Amino acid sequence: MSDSGVKVTPILTDCTSQTKPAEPNTFKVDVVLGTLNCQIDIEAEIQLDQKALDIKDIDKEVCVTQCEFIEITNPSNDCLLTGKLFLKGYVRKNIRYSAIDSISNDGVCGEIRHCTVNVPFTCAIPVENIYPTFESNDRIIQSFHGRKLTQFDQSLWQPQNTPVEAEINSVTINERDFYNNRTPLYKGPKDEATFTTLREKMVVSLNITLFQKRIVPLIPSINGPIR
Repeated sequence: MSDSGVKVTPILTDCTSQTKPAEPNTFKVDVVLGTLNCQIDIEAEIQLDQKALDIKDIDKEVCVTQCEFIEITNPSNDCLLTGKLFLKGYVRKNIRYSAIDSISNDGVCGEIRHCTVNVPFTCAIPVENIYPTFESNDRIIQSFHGRKLTQFDQSLWQPQNTPVEAEINSVTINERDFYNNRTPLYKGPKDEATFTTLREKMVVSLNITLFQKRIVPLIPSINGPIR
C-alpha cells in the first residue's frame, strides 16, 4: 500500500456574480410552525465523594447541547411534514449535603458540602403535521458524455431548503431521590445513618417551538400606522 495521499493542485478559480435587488419592504422572519410538549424520563445513580447524613438542597438546570429536527415527508399529504426532533443535553445538579466531622453520644457535627454533577440525556421526539415551506426537494443532474473517452461533463442543480429550527421555551423538572445503602452510625442519635449513593428519578418536561425562516413581503396598511 502506498503512503502517498490524495493531492489537489488548483489550476483556475474565478468568481462572478449578478446582484438582484430585493423588493421593497421584504424581510426574512421566523415563522412559527407549531409547538410541542415533550417529556424526558431520566434515572441515574450519583456517587458522592464523602459520606452524607442528609441532603439539604439540590439546584437543577437543564442544558441542551443538541436540538436538531430531521424531516420525513408525510405520505398522505405532501404539504404536511412529520419527523423527529433529536435532543441531547444534561441536567446540571448542585447537591448540598451534611457531611460528618465528629460524632458523640449526643449528636453529630459536620460542615455543609456541595457536589456538582451533570446527568446526561438523549432522545428522539416524534413530530407530526407541521407546515414548513419548501422551495423544492428536487435534485437534477444532467450528464453529458462526449465522444472522447477522456472527458466527462456534468451539470448539477440542487436547491437548499431553509431548515426547521427549534427553541426551548420552558422547562419543568419533577424528581425524587433515594438514599441507597444507608449505614447506621456506630454511636450518636438513634436512627441516624450515612450514605454515599443517590438513586434519582427525574421527569423533565420541555415546551418547544418549531420555526422556519421565510422571506415575507410586508404590505403597508392603507389606513397608515396605528396610533
